[in-house]
Amino acid sequence: MEHDTEISVALVGGGTIAPLHAEYLLSSTTCSLSAIIDPFSPGKALASKLQVPWFESVHSLASSIQCPDAYIICVPSSLHIQISADIITHGRPKAILIEKPFCTESNAGQQLTDLAKSKSCEILVGHHRRFHPSITAAREAIDSGKIGKITAITGVWTAKKPGSYYSSAQWRSLRSAGGGPIWTNFIHDVDVLHYLTGSKVTRIWALPTTRRRENAVLNSEDLVEEGAAIMLQFANGVVGTFMVSDNVPSPFGWEAATGDNPLYPPAPLAVDSYRIFGNEGTLTEPDGVLWRYDKTDPGRQGLEVGWNVPIQRETLQGGDEIPFQQQVEHLGTIVRQGEKPRCSAEDGLAAVRVCEAVIKALGAGDGIPVDIRF
Repeated sequence: MEHDTEISVALVGGGTIAPLHAEYLLSSTTCSLSAIIDPFSPGKALASKLQVPWFESVHSLASSIQCPDAYIICVPSSLHIQISADIITHGRPKAILIEKPFCTESNAGQQLTDLAKSKSCEILVGHHRRFHPSITAAREAIDSGKIGKITAITGVWTAKKPGSYYSSAQWRSLRSAGGGPIWTNFIHDVDVLHYLTGSKVTRIWALPTTRRRENAVLNSEDLVEEGAAIMLQFANGVVGTFMVSDNVPSPFGWEAATGDNPLYPPAPLAVDSYRIFGNEGTLTEPDGVLWRYDKTDPGRQGLEVGWNVPIQRETLQGGDEIPFQQQVEHLGTIVRQGEKPRCSAEDGLAAVRVCEAVIKALGAGDGIPVDIRF
């Protein structure tokens, strides 16, 4: 694609995930990195390293150069709404990509969604797993009927974050700031579950895991959870379970299971994070294994298809696309071709509402279900 057809994108924030977004913007065929906005030193240093213009605020950018076509928002979670609203109002973007979680308070998220619509700005939420080849292959298998109708789904996000992860940034220890494995990690899984089942979670049950980690944060009521056991009920009748913990050594968290984030090493062999159970088969992801009974064998033996019939193992063939790169290219097609976001503001808001319900249930600690309204 010629340079004059690329859309200009400003990166807002210079923290942990920003260099990764910058890398894929620089290698994009549809987007170009036009500026970095960050009042703090990491953003200024990243701009200097990449030799792109640096600005302290969207206001200083708007008064200095032509406003970009789009922005990628990768500031701390609690600032997503404030920063995004400022950019939509003053930066006049055609689209913005907001890192997950879309927000940490659903009412504020709804207000931002309404503001974006009034300004004709599309919002893409950074649930990049929707672009992962294994999830694409899973959706195709489900849509083609290979596992029949989904009955249940289960999953895990389990890993061990070192103590320095929390001590290096206090917000990571505070629920109100978007810290903890529910807001930071499980919210991605919720979006995947919504995407694969084609339905939204409408009721949850959740209980916290026992605390094993010492934490210096004094406000114990706002202290993040270490993990949770969660039951889920979906609008279409599917039921599910999920186990979350960031204080157990494990290869089953998405990052280790896929290796799709270069910040975290992959597991030495293929493992699954999700199991999708249908009335015609079971699918595990991201290892892409499909289990179904051999329907030709019982015909020869005169047996009814069931557990007394040999089960067949098939591995789905996925591509080699890089999710973060695909997400950036998708941002380009949203601006240039009017494509609808694969993960919209409404999708991101749905995941937020589920996490809010989980946090509420964990706070109560009584095992009573929490209903979710959309």
